[in-house]
Amino acid sequence: MNFYHRGHRDHQGLKLFSVVFVASVVNKKMLFYLLLATLLWLPLPEASRPDWAMVILSSLVYTLAAFATVSWVRGRLVITPAFRAATPLHIGFILVMAWMWFQQIPLPMAWVQALSPSAAEYSLQAQAAMGLPAGTYGYLSLAPEATHFSALLTTAYYLLFCLTLLLVDSRKRLEQLLMAFVAAGTFQAVFGSLSTLSGAEWLLFREKTSYLGVASGTFVNRNSFSGFLEMTLAAGMGLLIARLQNNRFTSWRERLMAALQVLMSNKVLLRSALAIMVIGLVMSRSRMGNTAFFSSLMVTGLIYVVIQRKLTRGMVFLFASLLIIDTVIISQWFGLEQVMNRLERTSMERETRPNVAHVTLDMIKDNGLTGTGGGSYYTALPHYHDGSWGGFYDLAHNDYLQFPAEMGVPAFLILAAMVLFCLYKAFRAMGQKRKKLYQGAGFASFMGILAILIHATVDFNLQMPANAAYFVVLMAVSLIAHSRSKAS
Repeated sequence: MNFYHRGHRDHQGLKLFSVVFVASVVNKKMLFYLLLATLLWLPLPEASRPDWAMVILSSLVYTLAAFATVSWVRGRLVITPAFRAATPLHIGFILVMAWMWFQQIPLPMAWVQALSPSAAEYSLQAQAAMGLPAGTYGYLSLAPEATHFSALLTTAYYLLFCLTLLLVDSRKRLEQLLMAFVAAGTFQAVFGSLSTLSGAEWLLFREKTSYLGVASGTFVNRNSFSGFLEMTLAAGMGLLIARLQNNRFTSWRERLMAALQVLMSNKVLLRSALAIMVIGLVMSRSRMGNTAFFSSLMVTGLIYVVIQRKLTRGMVFLFASLLIIDTVIISQWFGLEQVMNRLERTSMERETRPNVAHVTLDMIKDNGLTGTGGGSYYTALPHYHDGSWGGFYDLAHNDYLQFPAEMGVPAFLILAAMVLFCLYKAFRAMGQKRKKLYQGAGFASFMGILAILIHATVDFNLQMPANAAYFVVLMAVSLIAHSRSKAS
């Protein structure tokens, strides 16, 4: 036994030494590109929703965080102004994560009874069903193992948020981060569109079995696919705004030269990527996906024009091209009519989701303070099933209901305040006058966050790990754009 334990300790020491050694070799530039590679990977395995993909997501982020920590200890990584400006969000993340860990630990039954009578009742029922005597301990979470897994995933989101704030510390890196968003979205749109048009429908790693005939990229659900495109389209819009020029031309020769320069620049490539992503979005036939994208574009565009107090020709052309060329011409070829038909046929009386929403409200009423536990919706829902619908529901189809149901209302309010804080920072970044890249980054963050907030009323984008990760990175972008615009 002594030999075994000594060998085990030696093995653990070797693993620790290996991590420290590798981290000492990895520099800040390598960490940044590893971060981009991680972001490009996340949507590929079905939005990182399968358990094995969530394990890979967490492992990648934890490893990067370990490398970054060693680099910081060795003086190779400094705390950025954006990281310091995020203090309220650090506090919010830590409070929410601490609460999720508290939900899953065994507590005296008297405590559970006082905090959540419904959780105490469930614990007693579960013990009786397993033939166990009524215990002196219980859990606030109705599914402690699921809450444990959810807490690990939430910790990975927070570390990804921190890594973005620490590693994106220059104009070039901010632009590269937004380009990574565009690249990921363009790939998803191309893959989803070609897969649908060819009839050979796959999810990259396995054959597609649901949502046949509509684009969903490497996502199982077309609505999650459209939510992902909403964020990547926002990043592309931000980059285009950053590259708008307000030159005044006095002759047709100057206009011709300017047009030729545009055709030879990467603006055309970026604009083409936006058109491809719009096609993919329309081909998803997602009603709220399309509604959220165009609504967030119009609202953010209007705010940008008002806050900048000017409407340039470039802005007019950019928005007009998206609304007219993409919507009326390109999208007609790829199914906008079908999306409109689905919108017209939508009847709230025929949908099953309102029934689920109703019982989710009952869950919140019974567990408003403590929640049923992160990741426990699938376990909690059957206890509130009123028999008025059939089918399989492991998610609430409404993030504004699922978060307070699982986390409790206080934790949900903390999360909501964090998002509103980032929207405010993005708004401030859009208003600065000197650096267009930071205006564009603020625009991208505001539009992407707003689109997901609109979409969250009827879907579960923030329950998809890839979408949640990109959302968290957009939150970090708002702080980066604001802090660097102030420093410029």
